[in-house]
Order: sequence, then structure tokens, then C-alpha cells
Amino acid sequence: MSRLSSTSHRRLEWLGISRWQLRSAQEAIPASSGPVEGRDVAGATASADTPSSGQALSIRLASGAGDWLLVQQAPWRGDHAALMDDIRACLGTERCRFGQWARDSAAGEGPAELNQRGVRHILSFGPPPSPASWPGLIVAPALDELAGSAQARQDLWRLLAPHWPG
Repeated sequence: MSRLSSTSHRRLEWLGISRWQLRSAQEAIPASSGPVEGRDVAGATASADTPSSGQALSIRLASGAGDWLLVQQAPWRGDHAALMDDIRACLGTERCRFGQWARDSAAGEGPAELNQRGVRHILSFGPPPSPASWPGLIVAPALDELAGSAQARQDLWRLLAPHWPG
């Protein structure tokens, strides 16, 4: 019996992920003892031990609370609201907050400050403005690309599947 509600099934179908594909994707993802860190949707992994050349890179926090920080370079304008609602619903709406990449550490918060605020996962829509190997960073395509590509959404969902509540 499925743990997903009918609303969740409809959302996944809208995103181009059938129930069969979802089950297959979950089975294909190896069990992990911790969060997926420093991965992008292409499967490349950034080493957490490698010093980042973006030492001054930081994130300006916007609205929300929780252990997931959804971030992009542009200010949040409400673009692709249905897609964002689907992503938040899968992660847990109460677990998501929003932010914007900043190039100056004085304009935002770095990994240590974010960790103190309870942020454990950072989902970046588009690459950070400079290279970063922050703990918990998952780099996804920009929202425009995700909205226009079922394959990009499927790849993102495979990365996020281990983090779904329930």
C-alpha cells in the first residue's frame, strides 16, 4: 500500500513522475546514513574537505523556518509557484525557508551561522555565484529549467527522495 496521498500522486504525475517511476527511483537510491551533501542533479559530488574558493559567499535569509533552505540568486518573486508548492510539500512545508545567494559575507550568513539557525540542507536552484562546497548543499537546475523539463524534475526528485518525510 502506498504512503502517498492521492494529492501527492497527482503532483508527481504533473511533474512527469509516475508511481512506477517513483518506486523504481526509491529502490535505485542506496540507503544513506546521512543527508546527501554537495551533490548536484547530475550526480557530481563536491568534496566537503576541499576549501571553497567562495569564502565570502553567504546567503541572505528571507521567510520561513525549518531545516531546508531553498535558495537562488534572484530575489523570490513567486515564479513557478505550483512547482515550488510541490517541492515544499515533498520536503515538508514547515521544514522550508527561503534565501538568496549573496557574494559578501556581511550581507548574509555563512555555513556556521546557518547551522546554528537549524539549517541542515540547502537546495540551490541554479549554481551558487561562486564555487561552494558547503555541507548539505544540493545544486539543482534553475526554476525555469525545472519547470520546462520533466527529466530535470525527475532527477531532482531522485535526489530529494531520501529526505521526504514519512
